[in-house]
Amino acid sequence: MNEQPTLDLTNFFPYQFSILAQQMSEYLATIYKKQHGLSKFEWRVLATVAQCRSVSATGIMEVTRLDKMQVSRAISKLKSQNILVQTPSTTDKRANDVELTALGNELYQTIVPLIKRQEAKLLAHLSAQEREQLIMITQKLSRALDA
Repeated sequence: MNEQPTLDLTNFFPYQFSILAQQMSEYLATIYKKQHGLSKFEWRVLATVAQCRSVSATGIMEVTRLDKMQVSRAISKLKSQNILVQTPSTTDKRANDVELTALGNELYQTIVPLIKRQEAKLLAHLSAQEREQLIMITQKLSRALDA
């Protein structure tokens, strides 16, 4: 008689990592959602544009791993709130580059210290060595999945 394969979700890394990612998203949403009215997709787009300075929607999709519709809706909403502006790309005539407005930069500069404080509170549960290892392991697994 063949035994059915089972999966112990409490020890299945992809499942646990997914749960952790959702918990982290909800933990940080207390700042960008409740205090500033941004969805998680809008926050990811805003943060990506701030980091890249000027980036196409395709570039945002590559960095954030969001799909085209999520990026498009986030850009539209942030543009309507004067947080982002789109200009024709100088390198690709079919694309637009997205940049922060002064208001967008101010919003980003307001949120970043709050997000960093939340991150520090969470990571305080780990030793310095564990924090370093967590980052290294996360990046290593990400590269493995990209390969």
